[in-house]
Amino acid sequence: MVSPSATFDQPGSVSGRSPNVVIIIVNWNGRDDTLACLQSVSSLEYTNFRVIVVDNGSQDDSAGAIRAAYPDVKLTETHENLGFAEGNNVAIRQALDSDYILLLNNDTTVDPGLLGSMISSAESDPEAGVIGPVICYADRKDTVWCAGLQIGRGSSYGIPLQYTSSLLMYEGRPVREVPHQPFEVDAVVGCAMLMRTSVVREIGLLDASLFMIHEDFDWSLRAREAGYRCMTVPGAGVLHRVSSSIQVQEKERRGNPFSIYYWYRNWLMVVKKHFGRKAMVSIALMYTFHLFPRLIIQNIRQSEFSLTVCAAYLLAVTDACLGTLKSRFLR
Repeated sequence: MVSPSATFDQPGSVSGRSPNVVIIIVNWNGRDDTLACLQSVSSLEYTNFRVIVVDNGSQDDSAGAIRAAYPDVKLTETHENLGFAEGNNVAIRQALDSDYILLLNNDTTVDPGLLGSMISSAESDPEAGVIGPVICYADRKDTVWCAGLQIGRGSSYGIPLQYTSSLLMYEGRPVREVPHQPFEVDAVVGCAMLMRTSVVREIGLLDASLFMIHEDFDWSLRAREAGYRCMTVPGAGVLHRVSSSIQVQEKERRGNPFSIYYWYRNWLMVVKKHFGRKAMVSIALMYTFHLFPRLIIQNIRQSEFSLTVCAAYLLAVTDACLGTLKSRFLR
């Protein structure tokens, strides 16, 4: 831990000291992506950080390649796929003596000024418990993938509903349309999530029962319930290697029972946890009798019908309502 009296001589703080940051990257069979991410991290202008890579039981010799290319990076091997949430928790437990923890997806690359910009914003706003940058598509650097998460609202058969989904804010819009000053959001996406470590010690780790998907929204809501704010900081940002084509993204999700199951099951569990069982049941009914039939009919029309996908829809709702925490559709 850096002494409070240390002289600050790099970008990123307004407090007269250089906060210590731990950057956590979880890898699962993503050797090339992780190596590219680490290369970009090595160019960060803010230098008071250390990196922990958690290899989640990869089978592609990720651990050996990472160790050879970056011998100074701490590499923790779990020897099994613990999921995104618990994979991060493995490293978070090792980082509780830091000032900040940055969760970073392995399929991202970062702007050199990213960390300094985020730390500066966090240090100037003690009520900010978690901060995220503006994340753009790697294949369209001027187009936003996510600038924060928002709770969705909608209707079913004319009945208005709250908490229907998690939405990516400013998705698909030009980056110039994002506000130029930090702004508050419902939650910060785990793709690039700067957590104040004192808040982690106060409210706990990511919820490992969620395995992957929406664990970031759950943790953000817990931070808000503890009196902190979730903020997006524009400026220096992150590039995410996901397709900028909405059609491609939707097709990949529709045909992947793994993503379908955890997306819908976990969102229902988050709604129940934070907004009550009644809210969760109303969304589950909307999914079952409105959304899922429409998606299945769409799959049939596009010759993409799959019994496994139908089972993923059904089990997502059933397991969420019953509180069943099973690992399903794991690859």
